[in-house]
Amino acid sequence: MTVLTTMVVVPSVALGQVEAPPKPDGSKPTVAHMGPMPTARATITAADLKGHATTLASDEYEGRLTGTAGQLKAAEYFRKHFESLGLAPWGDTVGGKRGYEQTYEVRATGLVPEQTGIFDSAGKRICDYGAWFVNTRKKQEVKVQGRLVWCGSTNPREMALQGAIAVCVMPESGREPRSTMAAFGEGFRLMAEVRAIAKNADAGGARGCILVSKELSVSFLSAANMSTSYPGKPQIARGRGRPMFGEQTPKVPTVAVDGKDAAALLAKLDIAQGADWNDADLVGKKSKAQVRIKAKPYSEELDAKNIVAVLEGRDPKLKNELVVFSCHMDHLGLTANGGVFNGADDNASGSSTVLEIAEAFSKLEGDARPRRSIMFLAVSGEELGLWGSEHFASHPTWPIDKIVADINMDMLGRSTDKVPSDSVALTPTYRNKDYSTLARRAAELGASFDLKMTNGDKFYQRSDHWNFAKEGIPVVFFCDDEHADYHMPSDTPEKLEYDKIERIARLAFTIGYEVANEDARPKQIGKQEDWFSEGH
Repeated sequence: MTVLTTMVVVPSVALGQVEAPPKPDGSKPTVAHMGPMPTARATITAADLKGHATTLASDEYEGRLTGTAGQLKAAEYFRKHFESLGLAPWGDTVGGKRGYEQTYEVRATGLVPEQTGIFDSAGKRICDYGAWFVNTRKKQEVKVQGRLVWCGSTNPREMALQGAIAVCVMPESGREPRSTMAAFGEGFRLMAEVRAIAKNADAGGARGCILVSKELSVSFLSAANMSTSYPGKPQIARGRGRPMFGEQTPKVPTVAVDGKDAAALLAKLDIAQGADWNDADLVGKKSKAQVRIKAKPYSEELDAKNIVAVLEGRDPKLKNELVVFSCHMDHLGLTANGGVFNGADDNASGSSTVLEIAEAFSKLEGDARPRRSIMFLAVSGEELGLWGSEHFASHPTWPIDKIVADINMDMLGRSTDKVPSDSVALTPTYRNKDYSTLARRAAELGASFDLKMTNGDKFYQRSDHWNFAKEGIPVVFFCDDEHADYHMPSDTPEKLEYDKIERIARLAFTIGYEVANEDARPKQIGKQEDWFSEGH
């Protein structure tokens, strides 16, 4: 799920304040009356969901940053799966042949790994990783050298650093943030402190600044990921725009390192492991030899990919209409200290759901096949501003007026106090101006899958369904809540509740199957008095 930035969010009550609907009253067919459908739906299993999510959220996929090798690897995973199911490719047409890929261009601005780093006087690399603060937009190569000077926690402005490289202690995080937004705020507070220390180092005459930490905090790593480039993780922009958070860099090249990289630097200063970094007697220690900081910026155009597949409907007329199941496959890429933003909940959970739903639909044959066509859409660029779904909506590979519904899955596998294990957040709710018969039916069916509905309206503009909703298409979005691991390296697959994902996936499958077989399209009905009223 994309981070809330400057988007205008529809007014809503707090998450969890909408009462859960009662069990369906039987006025609609239940799954027991739908022929082969329950058998196909039963093939959606927690074990298979876990298999997909564990693969996509593995280190091998390098955090799936849009346009990078990891995201393209995820796109290929979707393509191969859809192709193996016999689904029709419905992406771009190239050379008269339609493929599964829908491509759009992004621009990567970053640092060349082989030519970026901290090196000794002989040219040997000292540090493998680091959060870099250099201006990549100017495309000017950085080359500075000087002896290391240990500043510790002393203000480097107050030291004689002419021609040297200041080595300072990285500011520590305060108390554990109590919310996701507090964690982001803490990360950007630390970023501001780093820039302030670098500014003081510059004022003290330093040519560069290195900050050391025993372990960089996850809040800082998340903020660095969003607002800086470092080797292996460029900033991604679209068109002539800048990255979502831009780059704010000090005048002197600055790097923050931790762990064994910090230890290697301290060894150059003859500061023993386990030494008290706040020991005043250490302040002013210098390395015997000079050290070099080098950074080589680059900028290149990359292809980001959506993957689009279709199961053709069986009704001669209705097969021209389409029900979309959507998810985003991308996440945040690599961390500055050599880790991975695995993005298990966000959004290997929703990705695995669409993969499993597609497989379940592919097992329906003959009269069990849905009357309308079904599209399975895995987009990229969601974390950067819903780019992939926006590109699809503005360059649809199926007539946009023939899309009758979008069922979107993003972050399904965790529980919080507001969205416990027996619940799922849904938007739009009956308190939303875009409430529809599609969302109402989701609320009705939820209890059949042991799921209560909570208010997810605060997420209405924060995932890919929004680009369908802007086109007037009825949507329903399932998600959990922002939790402590949201957009952190700690969002890993062993924390997912696969039984919960299974229930949500089966619910989504059932809703899509119903919509694909109804005579009438879903319609928007606006704000209502409760989950089940219409036209009051």
